[in-house]
Formats: sequence, structure tokens, C-alpha cells
Amino acid sequence: MKFTSFEEMLTRNLHDYADKPAFRYEKDGSCVTVTHAEFFADVTNRKKYFLDLPLGAVGLYRAYTYEWIRDMFASVLAGRQTVLIDPSVEGALLQKIALYADIANFVTDDTTADEVAALQLSPVRVPTAQGEGNLLFFTSGTTGASKAVVLTSKSLCASAWNGNDKLTCRPDDNLLALLPLSHVFGFVCSMMWPLSQGACVSVGRGMRHLHDDCAFFRPTVISVVPSLLAFLLAKQALNPELRVVLVGAGPMDGKILAAAAAAGCEVHFGYGLTETSSGVAISTGDDPFAMTVCHDSKITLAEDGEILIYCPECMMQGYYKMPEATAAVLKDGVLSTGDLGSFDRDGKLHITGRKKDILVLPNGNKIYLPEWEQELQAAFGGNETAITMKDGVVTAIVVDKSGNADVAALKAVLDEFNRSKPFDMQVTSLCVTESPLPRTATGKIKRWML
Repeated sequence: MKFTSFEEMLTRNLHDYADKPAFRYEKDGSCVTVTHAEFFADVTNRKKYFLDLPLGAVGLYRAYTYEWIRDMFASVLAGRQTVLIDPSVEGALLQKIALYADIANFVTDDTTADEVAALQLSPVRVPTAQGEGNLLFFTSGTTGASKAVVLTSKSLCASAWNGNDKLTCRPDDNLLALLPLSHVFGFVCSMMWPLSQGACVSVGRGMRHLHDDCAFFRPTVISVVPSLLAFLLAKQALNPELRVVLVGAGPMDGKILAAAAAAGCEVHFGYGLTETSSGVAISTGDDPFAMTVCHDSKITLAEDGEILIYCPECMMQGYYKMPEATAAVLKDGVLSTGDLGSFDRDGKLHITGRKKDILVLPNGNKIYLPEWEQELQAAFGGNETAITMKDGVVTAIVVDKSGNADVAALKAVLDEFNRSKPFDMQVTSLCVTESPLPRTATGKIKRWML
């Protein structure tokens, strides 16, 4: 069933799956189960809190727990514009996000409350919506170049239906949510997808338990980014009950997918963007990289191979307070993705690369390269600098034509640069060369040559 709102989905679950488990989470070493009826009551009671808040957007800034999910639904149902913030963000970047997104009210926990207390806020008073509030997702994790994408509960529900039309989650499934819920792939494919089918969501216990959460919750389905799947396979952490693995949000090594299939799992690869409320294509056959376009999406290719997407029910409302940036990528309802692709003889979509100066990491995060390179080049005293992925590691290439580079000093500069970056996006390798960076006639870096 395709829902048009969160309330419609939760009400259906209350009527059809009242006593079935909706969520499982760990508390004091035991597994707690919440039924769909209990979750509906929890959200309804919590909604009163958000209705009573002063006017303004709500920043959901806490660990990804059952309470995070309850508060997100309650805030949206109360008509609040709800901004989903990665709990690892802090300091100046948190301040920047709060002011940009007009956040007047934060929902925190013990780990994030102090960061909010230090903020200086003077937000625009965003009015409460008559219906359900919009949700703001950031496009590139936690980089300074991130834009907030405005999505609706309707578009997110449509995305969940769109994916389930090609890859079914059953009401008796138990999906383990290990991904960040402030990122659209984790939000839709770890939470909305199973909930929309009356299934159960087991809420992962965080980074310290990635290696044993499968053994604790015994899932039948998991959604993962490539780096997480590689980790789980290396730790032999996949449980025997697991039947489906959905991989997305980053480039994938075929050997890792094959290893997951060899472990007895049905492996699928998905493609989508924050701007399209997550997935628009998914593999359904033996080749995990040959993807079928989802029912409500239409994909065409520009002359240069750029992927163009038309999916009116799942498309973003736009970038928050950035009409020019929105108009640059969204014309007549068609999104220019910056990704390159091709269709095979069977009409299946294959992703072949990136057109834009963005580096997509295996964990799904994105680095806006010109911004980081400019910052690093200044730190390196003006030496030509580029960032690339080398042997699976984010690497800075620095040009020193003298041939007498002080590598130790350059590494110290890189370490200082990394202090301002999320731990899972840091530049961890340094390459020093005397040769100039390869560039086009217009001065752009030939990234494929790095």
C-alpha cells in the first residue's frame, strides 16, 4: 500500500498489526519489544510536547535510538519542520547548521545537550504546518558544502513503497537498523521500508556493537553501506537467519558482494539520492550492479552520460533557502544527478562514475573536493593540492617542486586539518610529488588521472 503521510502509515499498522512487534531495542542487557499499538501510543503522547514548543524548526540532535524514532514521528505529526542532524556534528558546524536551518528547538540527550547549550541562536520563526511538517536532510554528511534537502512525509512514504515494489520486505521480517537515520538511505531503507510493511525494526546499539548486533537481534534483513558490509564479513558477524542484504549509498567492490552471497544471503544493490527521497533503482537479478528502475521513477541519460531522474512523487521540494541551487539541478521536474551511467541490452542501469567534483566514500558520505582542496592548499602554504581515493584510502596529493619537502611537517598540517572533520571522513594518507597536477585546458583537475 502506498501511504500519503506518516499518520496514514502508523494508523494502518495500528489496525492491521497492533500486537505485532514494531521495534526491538536493547535496555540493560535485555531485548525490549514495542508493538505497533504501543508505538502509536508513544508517538501520540509525545506529539503533545512538540505542539507546545515555541514557533520554529526542531533540530533532532541525539543518538539513533528508539526515542530518536519516536521523537521524529511526533515532531513531524505536530507539524514541525524537523531537521535531522548527525549526532557526531559539534562546535562551529553545529552552529552553522542551526542558523541555516532556522532551528529554534533542539531535542538532545546526555551526549549532545552540552553542545546545544553553547550555541547562540537567533532563528527565523518557521510557522507550524497545517498538516505534517517537512523534514530536512543534509546532502553530504557533515561538510561545510552540505545543502539541506526538503523532503515530505509523503515523498518518504512513496520512496518506501517504490523500493518494496522491487524488493519485498515481509510483515514477519526483522530488519536491523545499523545506518545513521539522519541520512536518507538509513531513514528509508532501515526504518520506513520495514514499517510501511508492518515489519519489525531492531534498533542497533551503536558503533561498539556493530560486530555483535546481528547475533543479538537475529535479523532477517539488513541495509548497509559498502564499508559496513565489508566490516561485518571480516568479523563473520552475519547471522544464519539473515536472508536479504541491501547495499547502497556508495561504490561497492564486487568481491564483497560475492562474499555476502556466498554466506547464503540474497544481495541487492540500490541507487538513489537524498534529492529523490532515497532509492530509484535496485538490482533484482544475479548481477548486483545491473539495476531495475523503480516503478514510479523514470531515468534517462544526457548526451554526456549523466543520469537524469524524473520521479514526481519522491522528488525533493528543493534545497532549503537555496532557490538558485535548486534551479541548477531541477528543471521541469527532472533532476540532474551529476552521476554517470549506462543501460545494458536488457534495459538495466549501471553506474559508471561521477561527473561532479564530489568524492563518494564507501560509507556513503561525500566530500565536496574543491572546498576541501582549497582549505588544504592554504594550510600547505599554497602548494598545489588534490584529494582522491587511493587503494581505498582518502589521500591528499601535494605538489612540492623543490624536491626537498618536509614530509613530517606536511603530515602535521594534515593532522590539524583532520581535527575539524568527522572521523569517518578524514584524509588519512599523504602523497608528495614534484610533478604538477594533471589539468584540463580550463584548469580543472583531471581527477581520473590522479
